[in-house]
Amino acid sequence: MKRTFVLSFCLIAGSAFADTGSPQLKAESQSVIRQAGYQCDTVNSVYPAAFGGSLTVSCDDDHKFIIRKKNGQYTVEKE
Repeated sequence: MKRTFVLSFCLIAGSAFADTGSPQLKAESQSVIRQAGYQCDTVNSVYPAAFGGSLTVSCDDDHKFIIRKKNGQYTVEKE
């Protein structure tokens, strides 16, 4: 429930730590990415979309993922 609230808030409202992401947002994003079956050892940055609705996450210096919430579930796409 906590992860849903944190990511939902950031997907809708953005983040005060938009330059790289807060430690909590990084940890929650990493967890969602790993649960989707992708490798993400280190989260370098998390950027909310300008109008909400998604997060762009940079992992391991060379992988980018987009996290979106659809029908109450998080989807992860590799960019």
